[in-house]
Amino acid sequence: MRRKKLLGITLCAVLTIGALLCCMQDASARETLLISGNADLYPIESYDRGRECYVGLLPELYERLSEQTGYDLVYLPYSKNTTQAQQTANRQADIISAYPSGAVDSGAMRRQVLLCTIEHDGAERAIYVGFTNALTPELAGALAQALEDLSGAESIGVLADYTNSSGAEAYRTRWLITLAALIAAMLAAAVALIVFARKKRAEQKTNALIDPRYGIGNDRFYLHCVETLLPAPLRSLTYVVCVGCDMPSLEHRFGEAEREEIFSRAAEFLRRGCAREDYLACVGRGMFALVCQRSSREAAQQRAEGLIRGLDGYLAGFRAEYAGAFRAGICSLEENPDYSGEAALYSARQGCAYAFGHGMLCAFGNKRMVGESEQLDRLRRRTAEAVAKGEFEPYFQFVVDRGGTIIGAETISRWQSPEDGLLPPSKYIDLMIRAGTVTEHDLYMLRCACAQLQSWRREGLEKLCLSCNFTRQSLSDERTLPRVREIAEQYDFSHDCLIIEITEDCLVHDRSAAAETLNGLIALGFHIALDDMGAGYSSLSDLCTYRFDYVKIDRSILLDAEEERGRALLAGLVQLAHSMGIRVLSEGVETKEQLDIALAAGCDFIQGFYFSRVLPKREAERYLRELTEQ
Repeated sequence: MRRKKLLGITLCAVLTIGALLCCMQDASARETLLISGNADLYPIESYDRGRECYVGLLPELYERLSEQTGYDLVYLPYSKNTTQAQQTANRQADIISAYPSGAVDSGAMRRQVLLCTIEHDGAERAIYVGFTNALTPELAGALAQALEDLSGAESIGVLADYTNSSGAEAYRTRWLITLAALIAAMLAAAVALIVFARKKRAEQKTNALIDPRYGIGNDRFYLHCVETLLPAPLRSLTYVVCVGCDMPSLEHRFGEAEREEIFSRAAEFLRRGCAREDYLACVGRGMFALVCQRSSREAAQQRAEGLIRGLDGYLAGFRAEYAGAFRAGICSLEENPDYSGEAALYSARQGCAYAFGHGMLCAFGNKRMVGESEQLDRLRRRTAEAVAKGEFEPYFQFVVDRGGTIIGAETISRWQSPEDGLLPPSKYIDLMIRAGTVTEHDLYMLRCACAQLQSWRREGLEKLCLSCNFTRQSLSDERTLPRVREIAEQYDFSHDCLIIEITEDCLVHDRSAAAETLNGLIALGFHIALDDMGAGYSSLSDLCTYRFDYVKIDRSILLDAEEERGRALLAGLVQLAHSMGIRVLSEGVETKEQLDIALAAGCDFIQGFYFSRVLPKREAERYLRELTEQ
């Protein structure tokens, strides 16, 4: 008895371990095929909304088919808006499930298997299981043969009773009898465990393609559509439309809850406007991808512009400020036949960014945009490393007084990139602001300015002033002031020769923290200047918020001063600054006519190519020596 009992326990343990090993198989090693369910073919199959899955005979047969072939057969979620015939025409599923004769164009099918005949409205209807042209001939043949083998063994008894009954009770009884005849009682638990595990894997794979927040596809679904479901003949008519938002702007204007409401409303609108042959997916925070077919670039652009106009109107219905949150970028797969799904989406995203930057509803992405974006991404990743390696170099542009005598210079940054050569600040300052590395850059340039002032003092040029730029992000950092003090103490120069210029950022920062830092800089003996007055995001309120010794009039104001109204504006700004005890410098003077305009308006100092270009350190020192030797 003991030996028999021990043998029984051992057998059960072996079976259990074998079942667990089967369940632990790596699901990623099995290929997934998508099936289009037909909820109208009850009792062969129907959709159970409570369990959110298909039930009936055909799902059970497909589970057996999955066991026999080694493929995971996953049902797509049921949609009343897309019939199996439409999914067949659109190539939206690897396998088209059961369908009545005449319901699907046989020309679109790779193979089909007669499953059964049922009586419907007094007439018999043949029910087929079809395999679309999305499958290879070999795979379609293997699945068809496996299904024929299964139906030959089981459908004769089970299927006949099931389809001719009015309910599911007869099917359950017959199925249990068949199971009892086919499976030994010792294996029942193991088989049930395997089936359950595979169901869970199938559900997980289906759920892995859906974004649970918005009920649409996710980035994996998008890639599956472009790279698997999309047939080669349709690629020439396919466009990837990226509908995206300007996240920094939304983060500044709205809180987290409002941003999520905007994204949810946008997903709802796009889902409602999605055609039956389109694919829609959420591919990032506040970013959606629409894969659609259009006959031409013009038609694709009209579709994208119509989406953005409609979306603006829809969002404005909830709150007027929500309008304008989205723009669109487009990538044509015909123009970029070598693009993968990821590359096409990247190109469309660059078109979206271009549309935001140029005030357009939508724009086509192209290889030039992608190349520039890749360069910007590379530069953004390298900014912190570049500061540490000393790749930024100080250049200087001299400043003169009203009589043309040099009174100092501005320190201007240049990045000597090993990969991209010499880059101006316009190529990297905004990147560093967004990456949070601009403060290190500003402090590095401050160190260069202090070293230059010390050098001038030793050469007997201690009266020359030197300015260096600080972004508002740097001034808003509470760690900036003590680090400035530490740097300045390492060099020998008169602090009133150093001017800190406040530059404009694309982002708004803590004004009170910036004011506190500026007051500390003033206490150290430095002068403060407002850069680019009259342009960018600054306003005249800055003159009240901060203490300034100088303001620099933006070059755009000087260009406008060639007209009478522009001259009045320039003169008014100069007079306003003088009334507050602030001295004025005019930037961008390049001609004698512009110099005369600036002097006539009352500007105290002049800076521009008319007197001095932006010079590297060695050339700036030679330029000064030549002047002093005259």
